Amino acid sequence: MKKLAIAVAATLMLSGCATVFKGADQTVNFQSEPAGAEVHIDGKLMGMTPVTLKLRKNAYDSIVIKKEGYQTQTGVLEKKYDGVALINIFWDLSTTDMITGAAFEYVPNSYMFSLKKVEPKADQ
Repeated sequence: MKKLAIAVAATLMLSGCATVFKGADQTVNFQSEPAGAEVHIDGKLMGMTPVTLKLRKNAYDSIVIKKEGYQTQTGVLEKKYDGVALINIFWDLSTTDMITGAAFEYVPNSYMFSLKKVEPKADQ
């Protein structure tokens, strides 16, 4: 029992709090109306709406939603500092959570895009 307690304590001391409690990945949902739009994150096709993606925290910045016949929409994946990471200051000055990205989280974690049809060009 004593060995288990030492192992758990050592693991916590060598890991960041946000990394331990929340992990370095986050689930983010993407939806569109109409559905079936491509979801591109930092230029890489990640799926079609509706889709739930497990994203590495603090690793991605931009999102592009594309669907034929509709205007392309672009946006920023906003991040904020995760308050749980503050506890980590007592262990390793928060370096573990900063390295793993767990010190941040995507806010919001759910996106809804209302796509607008491309208007046909009038012939002249």
